[in-house]
Amino acid sequence: MIESLNALNNRISIKDQGPSKTVLPDRDFSDRFKDLLRDVNDKQHQADEDSQKVIKGELGIHEGMLSMAEADISLRYLVQVRAKVMQAYNEIIKMQI
Repeated sequence: MIESLNALNNRISIKDQGPSKTVLPDRDFSDRFKDLLRDVNDKQHQADEDSQKVIKGELGIHEGMLSMAEADISLRYLVQVRAKVMQAYNEIIKMQI
């Protein structure tokens, strides 16, 4: 059983290694969170622009709805990340020194 798991792990790790995989330098949480905020903001603006294009008839309804759904999902993801950060912060505050 363990041997088959090791073999599977080796196959997976070999497939994951490739020339397209780049190594990103370590970034701290604040930089990643700022990037997430920027990305969510960009998606919200794109959804607004796409909804205006749908109204003008420059874009199909499906593409407009897809853009709005993507913006909605990214905003929901951001809210969940914020909730987890606040939960972790509150746990740290409750710790006794």
